[in-house]
Amino acid sequence: MAKDAELRAALDGHLANMPGAPGIDWENVGLDQDQQTYLSQSILPSEGVSVGRSVGSTDILAGLYQVIVNVPKGQGKAVYVEEIERLKARFVRSSSLIEGTTRVVISKVWANSAITDDTHFRVPLSIRYRAI
Repeated sequence: MAKDAELRAALDGHLANMPGAPGIDWENVGLDQDQQTYLSQSILPSEGVSVGRSVGSTDILAGLYQVIVNVPKGQGKAVYVEEIERLKARFVRSSSLIEGTTRVVISKVWANSAITDDTHFRVPLSIRYRAI
């Protein structure tokens, strides 16, 4: 499996196995949102860094894994605050995830400003990672 695929599998697998997580709207899969609280996720990669100059040298992948807590409007902030805290506890700074030959290290986790639309209040959580 390619390093990028292992990176995605490590992060997605860690999210998928979170105890008590609401439904997840996976990229390019979809979810029947049915006015419930759910999570959505995406990877926002940045430019990788090559370590070494020879053919076959290691690349370090870096970027953000973004998980959005989607709460139907009108439910108050307790619902999204609880989900954000659970996600922060799941993706702890300095923790490592292993998939195949790729090691993913979480370096920082923070919540961003909410985005609203006609039906949902959406709070993005950014998880900074690097993968070796």
